[in-house]
Amino acid sequence: MILGVAALSMAIVMISCNKVPQLAIDNAQAAIEAAKTVEADRYLAAEFNALNDSLTTVLAAIEAEKTGTKNFKPLAEKLTWITSAAETLKTDAETKKAEVRSEVETVLAGLNTMVVQEKEMLGKTVINNRNRTALESIQNEITLVESAVTEINTLISNGDYLTALEKVNVAQIKATAIQSDLMAFAPQTK
Repeated sequence: MILGVAALSMAIVMISCNKVPQLAIDNAQAAIEAAKTVEADRYLAAEFNALNDSLTTVLAAIEAEKTGTKNFKPLAEKLTWITSAAETLKTDAETKKAEVRSEVETVLAGLNTMVVQEKEMLGKTVINNRNRTALESIQNEITLVESAVTEINTLISNGDYLTALEKVNVAQIKATAIQSDLMAFAPQTK
């Protein structure tokens, strides 16, 4: 009797090792897709690509194993690990996205303050024939920064925080340069 139960258990293990782990494949692919949905491929690109490459490698090994010994158990375990790692990656990507959003909002608030200050400084600067061209150029640059702020706000509304971060950093550099340029005219205020 005990020998029969052991033989039956061994047969079940052998049968399960011989079947393609389709459920594990589906779960891993769904977990990778869920991570991509929250933009893990953008916010944690290296980790996402490594995990996606691991899945591709396991799927290729499964295809090769179909014509071999048909021992899918180690591959099923790798698929389970990929599923778990993809779920963790999804959570990490959501966290990273929130961090980037917070950084964008912080830099944008500072940028808005700089633009207001620059407009005030420009309004207090005495315009004469020697500085008119330079001040008009500075006014145009301020207008460009204001346009960038509008575009950044649109990107934030659309949830594209990485692009917004790139643009807000560029705009902040430009605004800092404008502020420096305006300091050259500081003694000539009204």
